[in-house]
Amino acid sequence: METQAIVELFPLFSVANPETLEWIMSVIDEESYEQNDEIIKENEWGKAVYFIVSGWVKVRSQYNQQPRVLEILGKGDFFGEMEVLDESLKYVEVIALSDVQLLSISAQRFLQMLFKDPQVHHKMLQLSVRRFRHLYRRFQLHQQTAKIKLIKTLIKLAETYGKLIEEGAEILQIPPQDLADFADISLNECEQIITQLKHQGCLESDPSRQILFLTNLKQLNHFAKQI
Repeated sequence: METQAIVELFPLFSVANPETLEWIMSVIDEESYEQNDEIIKENEWGKAVYFIVSGWVKVRSQYNQQPRVLEILGKGDFFGEMEVLDESLKYVEVIALSDVQLLSISAQRFLQMLFKDPQVHHKMLQLSVRRFRHLYRRFQLHQQTAKIKLIKTLIKLAETYGKLIEEGAEILQIPPQDLADFADISLNECEQIITQLKHQGCLESDPSRQILFLTNLKQLNHFAKQI
């Protein structure tokens, strides 16, 4: 992958000085995964940090002996950094929701990068704070209705990882159970709300391409405020 493309896609690398950036390009590895591949298995955290060049992944844990999606990430995001900086997660895995292209940096080299360049270190702190802020906002939705939870989840995914289209955005058509887990609602609620939003002209899907179209983001934002 070209240096300029990496700088434009990942904010962490955009602040690196030329020497650090040259060093990063020499130690970074490219990895490819197919849909449903395990990227990180349980108890394998803390070995590297991964940057998503393309595709979608889910972070999944076991809850009451059932798999449950904790996070969904897409192009331009990264994962594994907290486990390098702190203790490794247990009983959590990362699965490819689609074909995925990643860049990876080993734990040792990631730490070296932070020590090498104060700007990168500062940017890492900013990005970590932003991630916790998003997590806090998700917790704030806990008492909201299922509909507002799902709509705000879809809007977040579209604004963060989606591809803009006229009047809206397109995202991966995430499996219903994964989407329900991530929005903290039941599968039945998820399917009913999706059907309702399609009838209201806010969503369309293309199963052959695994794409969900948010055809009217303005209306979805209006629903989120009115519910």
